[in-house]
Amino acid sequence: MKKFIIACIVLLLISGLAVVGALWYVSPGESLDLRYQEVPLKERALDMVRRMTPELVLSEDDVNQLGKEALAGQAEYQPGVVITGAKFRLIGDRLAADVNIKVRDLIPIGLTLTYRLDWKEPDLIATIEEAKVKDITISNQWFDDVFIPLGSYLPELLKVDQVRIGDEKLTVKFRTPTLQEMRKLLQ
Repeated sequence: MKKFIIACIVLLLISGLAVVGALWYVSPGESLDLRYQEVPLKERALDMVRRMTPELVLSEDDVNQLGKEALAGQAEYQPGVVITGAKFRLIGDRLAADVNIKVRDLIPIGLTLTYRLDWKEPDLIATIEEAKVKDITISNQWFDDVFIPLGSYLPELLKVDQVRIGDEKLTVKFRTPTLQEMRKLLQ
């Protein structure tokens, strides 16, 4: 009987250490928040039209600010899951997001999500390709696409033709406006 009690105590200690270790492993690697600064896209787009260039270049920081703004409006991702912080980075032709969440207001988890970007009028849509907790890959189906309402920040007459990522920047190429559209834009 004494051996059985000792075995149970040892098993409980090992289980407790395993839980503490797992919680430590999934905890976020850095402190992130959802504070953002507005990106003056409308002014930049109008300046682009005045200079007669068909492309608007967004830096990695611009993309980070726009991504945080999109998430800040929906911080409660699912019932019991709250996004507490994020940081967006451009890696090659993909968008990576370091995201901190809190589950049931108790368990902090740090995730790295990788997205492919596509333009679907009027939104820039980030489609999930890979999700990881540190080095462990988890199922993509737990995550939704992120809609960045880029079109709502731009003058109505500007129509996006394509979006490209490269060299740590996002380039938005516009369809060439007609003469009438240019006059309306510049008024």
